[in-house]
Amino acid sequence: MSDLTDFEAIVAVQPHLVMTPLQAMFAEAEEELTAERPEGFEIHEIVERALFHLPEVEREAARRELYVVYWEARIADEEALAQSDELQAQRRELRRLLGRFEDLTGAGSSVPYALLADIARLSLPLMGTAS
Repeated sequence: MSDLTDFEAIVAVQPHLVMTPLQAMFAEAEEELTAERPEGFEIHEIVERALFHLPEVEREAARRELYVVYWEARIADEEALAQSDELQAQRRELRRLLGRFEDLTGAGSSVPYALLADIARLSLPLMGTAS
């Protein structure tokens, strides 16, 4: 027999059901705006509505949390962009090496081991099979 309450048992199995206060605040504001204006509204209106409903003493903490969330998302975007740029550079280099491989095999020449190693080195990470 478990010492968990019914609520704790549900949350233990389905942790995604637990909302942070910030998530709950935004969800409520979005529901209200959707009911009031089913034709649509701007994202910033959710934030404004959510902050408006907060007690004054909690607004500054909520704003700080929003700033942290914003900066975390911005950093994640910059990291994803940098990774994308790196992948594009690897793809360009792989295309160049494959072109050299085709030229050599088309001419009936032997392919240097170093060229094959470079093609493999670039191919495996791009296929997601190596880091």
